[in-house]
Order: sequence, then C-alpha cells, then structure tokens
Amino acid sequence: MESPPSSSRPRRITRASKRAAVACKACNQRKVRCTVTLSGRPCANCTVDGVPCEILGRKRRHNSYLLPGVSDSPGEDQDESRLSTQTPQQTPQQTPPVQVTPSTPSVTHTSQADVSSTVAAQEKIEVAQYEASGNDECSNHQDDTQTPRPFAMEHTPALENPPFANTAASPSPRAQTEPSEASRQSKFTAYPEILETISSPEDRVPFYPGDKRGPAILIDICDPNRSLKSNLFFVPMPSIESLLPEDVSYLRSKGAFSLPARHIQEALIRCYFHHVHPFSPILEPDDFISKYEKGHVSLLLLWSMFLAAASFIDESYFSDDFYPTRSDMKRAVYRGAKALYDVDYEQDKITLIQSVFLLSHWYNNSEDRTGPWHWTGIAISLSHTIGLHRQPVITPETSEVVRPCWRRLWWSIYIREVWLSLGQGRPIRISLKDCDTPMVGPYDEDRLPSARNSEKYLPSNLTKLFALWVSLARLSRVLGTILSTNYAAHSTKPSRAEIESDEREIRECNCIVAERTKPDPVLSSHIYQFKLYLEASIIVLYRPFVLEPPLDVSSSEQASWKTLACQKTRAAASEATGAVNSMLAEDLLKLCLTITVLAMGPPMQIHLFESTSSKHLLRQTGKHNLALCMLAMNELRKSYVSADAAYELFDRAIGKVDAARARKEQSSASSDFSNDDSMQTDHIWGSYPEGYDILVGGIVSDVWMPFLNNGTDYGPWI
Repeated sequence: MESPPSSSRPRRITRASKRAAVACKACNQRKVRCTVTLSGRPCANCTVDGVPCEILGRKRRHNSYLLPGVSDSPGEDQDESRLSTQTPQQTPQQTPPVQVTPSTPSVTHTSQADVSSTVAAQEKIEVAQYEASGNDECSNHQDDTQTPRPFAMEHTPALENPPFANTAASPSPRAQTEPSEASRQSKFTAYPEILETISSPEDRVPFYPGDKRGPAILIDICDPNRSLKSNLFFVPMPSIESLLPEDVSYLRSKGAFSLPARHIQEALIRCYFHHVHPFSPILEPDDFISKYEKGHVSLLLLWSMFLAAASFIDESYFSDDFYPTRSDMKRAVYRGAKALYDVDYEQDKITLIQSVFLLSHWYNNSEDRTGPWHWTGIAISLSHTIGLHRQPVITPETSEVVRPCWRRLWWSIYIREVWLSLGQGRPIRISLKDCDTPMVGPYDEDRLPSARNSEKYLPSNLTKLFALWVSLARLSRVLGTILSTNYAAHSTKPSRAEIESDEREIRECNCIVAERTKPDPVLSSHIYQFKLYLEASIIVLYRPFVLEPPLDVSSSEQASWKTLACQKTRAAASEATGAVNSMLAEDLLKLCLTITVLAMGPPMQIHLFESTSSKHLLRQTGKHNLALCMLAMNELRKSYVSADAAYELFDRAIGKVDAARARKEQSSASSDFSNDDSMQTDHIWGSYPEGYDILVGGIVSDVWMPFLNNGTDYGPWI
C-alpha cells in the first residue's frame, strides 16, 4: 500500500534538487526565475516591479549552508531599487553602455568573474560570498549610461499567475557546442508523470504523449478503465535553472533587454491588435493587456509581437536616433527575439508557440533558412507536443487551465500553414485526419478588457472582425483539402462533382458583414483582404483544369470544360483585382497582412495568362488588371521583402511575354515552326485552351503552377 508514495517521492526530490539554491521572496512566490545569484540584490524582477528584494534560501532538510532571509536596508529607497546592481570589480568594458529612460527601471548583470566569486560548485552559495557581491549596489552606474542606443532599457517582464511560469533569464547558445551546467543537471522527463493521478492541474503544464502508436499505449495498459480517454495531461513544470553569465552577455549584446521607449511600445501593441490580431487571434487581449500594464508579460512574446506589428507602425516613428527604416527596425526586433528563443528563455509552451508563430512574420530572402516556413514548422511541432491538434476533455479540474485561446491558436497556425503551402508549392505539414480540434465559432470570441484599455489598444469592430476570421478559418480548411488532394504528388484527378462540391463549400464561407455606419479603415481592409482570399481559393480550385479536364469528363466535353474553367478563373481573378483596386482607392494597402502577398499570386497568374490571348479584348483586359496588381505589389514592397521578390518575378515574366510577342510579330511564322512549338509545350501544358498563344506557354508556366516545377524554391511567394 505504501509503495506508490515511496516510488513517487524520489521523483519529487530529484526535481527539487535541480532548482536554484537562492531566490528572492517575490520570485519564489510567483514561481519565476530569480537572477539574484548573478546580479545581486535587487534581482531583475524586483527591479521591474519596484518592490523590496528579500532573499530566501531553499528549504532543504539536511543542508546547513542555507541563506537566511535578508531584509532591505533602511536606507534603500525607491529610486535606488530602480537602479541596477554592479560589483566593484565590474568595468565599463564588461558592461556595454545602455541608455536608461528616467521613468523606467534598467537591468544590468554582473560579469562572469563576479559570478564565479558568488556561485560555488553545484550552487552551494555561502552567505559571505553573497553579501560581498550583493550589497555593493549602484557603484559608478551613471557613468555607464551615456552612450545612446536605438532602444532604451525598459524592463525584463515575467509571466504572472501560474500555472505557466515564465522566466527572466535562461541558458545560452553556447549550449549549441557545449551543454551548460544547468542542462547537464536537468534530467526531468514528463512521460512517467502521465501515469500519476492528480487531483488538480494547478502549477502544472500541458503535455501530450501521443496516441496509441507510441508510448501512450502504456496508459491504457495501466488504467484500462479510466473515465477520460483524452491523452492531454498536466505534468509538473520542469525546474528553472540559473542563468549563466555568458548567456547574459549574449542577450545584452543582441539587445534582448533593451525595449523601445514606452510610447513606441504602446504604438506597436496598438498596431498589433488593430492589424495582426483580427486575422490571428492567438492572444487573449484582456489577459495580455492586464499583464503588460503590470510589467509581467513575456519578453519573448513582446519582441515577437513587435516584429509582427512593425509592418504597420507609422513612418513618423522612424528617425536617426531610433531606426531610420522599417527594415532596420524589423531586423533589430527579430535579433532580440531570436536570441531569447535560442537561450530557451520561455518555459510556458503556449507562450512559446505564440511567439514562434509571430516570428514567422520574419522574411529576409529566399535563401534565409529561418524564414516563415521554418518558424511555422516549429509552431506546428510544439503544438503537437501539448496536443493543440486534439480536442481536450474539459473537466472541473482542467476548465481553469485549458485556455480559450488554445483553439484559436491552433487554427491560426493551420491558416498560415495552408497559405504558405500555396505560396511556396510545398506539402501541407498538418493532416486534418490526425486532428480533431473543433472548428472555431462565435463562442470563441475574445473577452474584452476594460473600456479604457479597449479604446487605447483595440479596434472598435472586434465582433465583426472575429466573424471574418472564423470565415477565413473555414475557407482555409477547404483550401487545405484542395491542396492536399488536387496538388499532391500521387493524387488522382477529382471528379466534376467533387470540384463543384468544393466550390460550394468555398462560396458558403463568404462572410456578409453588416453595413458600416461610419468609415473604419481596419474593418474595411480586412473585408477586402478576405474577398481576395476567397477569390484566390476559387482560382486554385479551377486552375489545374484550364489545361486538363477532370476525371469523368468525356472527350466530347473537354473543350467546353476548359472554357468553363477559364471563365471561372477569369471571373475570380477579376473579383480579386476589384478588391485590390478598392484598397488602392481607399489607401488601405499599407494595412495588408503578409498572406495578402501570397493571395495576390493566383489572380496575377491568371492575368498574365490572359495577356497571352489572341483575342484583343481579353489580352488588353489581362494587361490592365495585371498592371493594377503590379501597382499594388509595388506599394507592398515598402512593408514586405516578400512583396519585393514577387514583384521582381512577375516583372521579369511580363518582360519575357512581351519579348516573345514582339519576336512573333516580326517574324513570319511557318506551319512547321508552329507544329514544333506546339509539340514542345504540349508535354508540359497538355492541350492549350482556344484563343491563347502557345508561343509563351513556357514563360507563363514559370508563375502558373509551382507544383509542376519540382525542386524549385518559390521563396518569393512568402
């Protein structure tokens, strides 16, 4: 009867032995990492909060070297607590100068030499060592803050209110070549914990051990009569290790602790909730804004949000003493966020997934291995580890832990994956056959914060914007099915009935938004973008059958079917261009999202195809619409490098089409030449639709169907 407790007790002791030996009282209560062993008193979190930093030792039974609680000295006032700790041995060369705003605290860490005299082997810290390094506060600090930097030091936020604990610091990229001491000591594994019965998931984190094809089958063997068949478990949070001094130096060199000035932060957060959040509602505005106002939000998440919002911030914020261009700002923000990711700063899996999802807004060039495809793949993998793709069983114990944003987060990742797959011509990495997370609906809408914070950060028509996003999620699910079936390497041609059924599903996703009573640029831009996405999906559905008929179309009906497919794609491209034209007329292109660049690809392909028609009216219409789309794409180049790549691709294709047309007009085409050229293009294109010029078929194919060009990197579409 006593064997289960005895078997579980060693695991608890093992986890406890990996924790830091010293933490202040505030960090201990909040269950976040404390930097007092590195920076001395006050620690980073207490510096941010402006609260006394009382030192508490670990409550071990048999260790005699524990630190007693150290109270603040009477002479330590609020202003001193805002300054960073520095030991007498620290030099300006060891601490890069940082400009500190008067109204916000700064965080400066000690050098490796100071820490080595403070931290003994296996974190056995002596009281005398701590007092020698922790009480020499604020010496010569003002001399180190004279050199201006683009970002002013604001704070190092930490997540408040468990179950998901956050950290203020963590191990560094040196672990890529040599494991840190903390990582060598950490041997916690979540798999044995899934066999334990818990009464409450409080202070635990979600974990998904997989389905029955893996080790999760042991659950059914050990407990075949369990009432809940869900494999979503909550396991103890892994221990938080101490930060190594070289990691601090690395993060500071990347600017990870240097946040923008307060007014710029607020502008970026407002841009995020106005232009990114409506079509990617991965956060809970009420929860985030509350934590941000208290200074307790994840630093990695904050940097990632700044990256996504940087495309929308007004150009008036850019200057020589901040950042001269938007691309410079994006690069600096991404550098800070990636540094935090590299050192495993974030321990909360949900916050980590949200952060890497937002990092997928980073795009440098088609050769960048850490672009949108990379970060979205990481978000998918991490989502699988905690079971976001599976429907959780809600019980009274788990109802407070399973957050409303989980389902929105999963479908936001799926939406982005589908459109990236379309843009890059790569397989979708999410199979809906392995997922049972329900489709989002009106019941998933955000809980709004107070009226003051709503007006400060949030758009006015969130309910209508959320309805648009729900329609986008449904549309993307249909589009994902089309890409997975009609464009797969070993797929079979769909029947005419299946194509018509897919079109009906796409049309049913159309969201009718109530008439706008007053101008609202945010709502209008999202309505036009959704219209573009819907028409692009129609084009993707019918595009392959412009050249080849469906499975069950007889030879006598093939010509009429190709005509129908041409009409469907031309009509959809015209409607999509109409939405682009409306955004141009209302000056809304500056509010477009990154996937809008992807969605403009199919209509532009159709217009390029139209420009090769032998019919004068169709050819001129195609040229006119393509020129309009090129004008819009040129405007998007100001915000997105991907738009610049797409513009260059189509500009070159247009030049080749025009050159081929000019050569044809200057030469007398012979029947032999025509037959030879027809034979050259037929093996790629099949029977070319009537009224189009086969002489430019090979040129159009370069931007027509990326799936036909195996091995080609279509990075410009992201």
